[in-house]
Amino acid sequence: MLHRLPRVALAMCLLLPACLPASAQDDGSAERLRIHGSNTLGDALVPAMVESWLHHIGYTGIRRKAVSAQQTEIRATRDGMPLIVEIGKRGSAAGFSDLVEGNAEIAMLARAPDAAEREAAWQLGDLESPDQEFVVAVDGLAVVVNERNPVRRLSVAQLRELVTGRIGDWSGLGGRNAPIHLHLARAPSGNRDFLRERVLGAAPAAANAQTHATLAQAARAVAADPDAVAVVGVASAIPRGTRTLAIADGGLAILPTRINVMSEDYPLVRRYRLYGGPLMSALGRSFAQYSVGREAQQAVERAGFLAMTLRPASQPRAPDAAQPYGQAVAGTERLPLSLRFNAASLTTFFDSRGANDLERLIAYMRLPQNQGRQVTVVGFSHDDGSNRLIATVRSNQHADTVADHLVKQGIPVQRSIGMGATRALGGGADAGTRYRNERVEVWVR
Repeated sequence: MLHRLPRVALAMCLLLPACLPASAQDDGSAERLRIHGSNTLGDALVPAMVESWLHHIGYTGIRRKAVSAQQTEIRATRDGMPLIVEIGKRGSAAGFSDLVEGNAEIAMLARAPDAAEREAAWQLGDLESPDQEFVVAVDGLAVVVNERNPVRRLSVAQLRELVTGRIGDWSGLGGRNAPIHLHLARAPSGNRDFLRERVLGAAPAAANAQTHATLAQAARAVAADPDAVAVVGVASAIPRGTRTLAIADGGLAILPTRINVMSEDYPLVRRYRLYGGPLMSALGRSFAQYSVGREAQQAVERAGFLAMTLRPASQPRAPDAAQPYGQAVAGTERLPLSLRFNAASLTTFFDSRGANDLERLIAYMRLPQNQGRQVTVVGFSHDDGSNRLIATVRSNQHADTVADHLVKQGIPVQRSIGMGATRALGGGADAGTRYRNERVEVWVR
C-alpha cells in the first residue's frame, strides 16, 4: 500500500496547476508586450498610458504589479486570452539596447539616441520617422530666483558656471554683490539627470549646493532667501515671491512659459519618446500609435506630465507691432507648437512630433468652436552665413509647405510668410542648432 503513495502524490502534483486559478498558473500562455527603458517614463507615465490603452481596446481585469524596483507588469484579459505588458525600467540606454537586440519591442527614452546608439540600430530603419518615433510628452528645467533678485536672464553657459560653483557671487552674473545660494533636487532624479545631460556635462554640481527631496521644497527655499536660486521642473508650481529666468542658448533669451516650453523654443526642454522597429507586432503598433492620441494624452496629464495637447495659451507680451514679425501676427493668438523638419529622412518632411502636431492642428481647427477661424503660418530659417535672400526664400518655403498642407485639408490660411533667419533660438553651425532655428509657428485669428 505504501509503495503506491509516491505515484498518487506525483499524479496530484501534475494535476494541481489545472485546478489553480488563471492568475496562479504559469504565464507561458500569455502574450507578452515588452516595453523597456527610462525609469522616468516607466515609473508612472507609461503604466498610465498602458492601462488607458488596454481599457480602450477592450481588455478587462487590468491590474498593475510591481515585480521589482526595475520592472512593472500590467496584466489584463480579452476574450479569455491573457496579456502581460512588461515595463522594464533600467534606463534609456538599456531600453534602447534591448530594442536593438530584440529583447524589447518598444524602447522608452528620456533623450534622443546618441550617435553610437543610432549606428548600432542601423537595421531598424528610419528612427525619426513618425512610424517609429512617438513623442508622448515634454519636460524641462526652470531656473527660479527670488523676485528681489535683479538678474533677469542667463545663458546656458552662465547657468553651467553657476551650478558648478565656478561663479559663486551674483555680481558675476550682473546682480548685486552677494553669495549665490544654490538649491537642487536630490540625486538621483530625472531632474538631476537632465541637468547633467543638457547643462553640466561631465562637471559636477557645486559641493555646497543644498539638495531637497522635492522640487517644491527647493522652490520654497528661494522664496525665503533673496540670494537663492533653484533649478526645478518646468511644470513645478512657482511660489509667491519668486520668478523664473529667461534662458538663452546663443539666440533669444526665452522664458519657460507654456507656449515656449510646448513649442520647444525654450532651450531647456526635453522630449519623452517611444521607439519601435519597422516590424512591430499589431499590439505594439497599436499602443505606440495610441500613445500620441487624445485619450493617451489625457492620461499623460493625469500622471502630472506636460501632454502634447493642442490648446491656445496666453502670451505674456505681444510681439512688437512696429516690426515685420509683430505686423504679421497682429490680432492673432499663437498655438503652443513649432513645426520642425526631418532633414535627414528620405521618407518624411516633418519630424515625428511635427507630423503628429499637424494632425492635431487640423483636428483642432475642425472643432465647431473654431469654424470661421483662419490660420497664419510664419516660417524661420537658420543663418548659415550665406546670402540673406537665401534664408528668406528658405523660410518662405517652410511656411508655404505647411500652408499648402493645411489648405488641402480644408483649413483656411489667411497668410503664409517667411521671416528669414531672424529670431534665432540658437547660435552655431551644428545640426542641432539648425534644427531648432528652422521652424514654423502657427497663429490663429
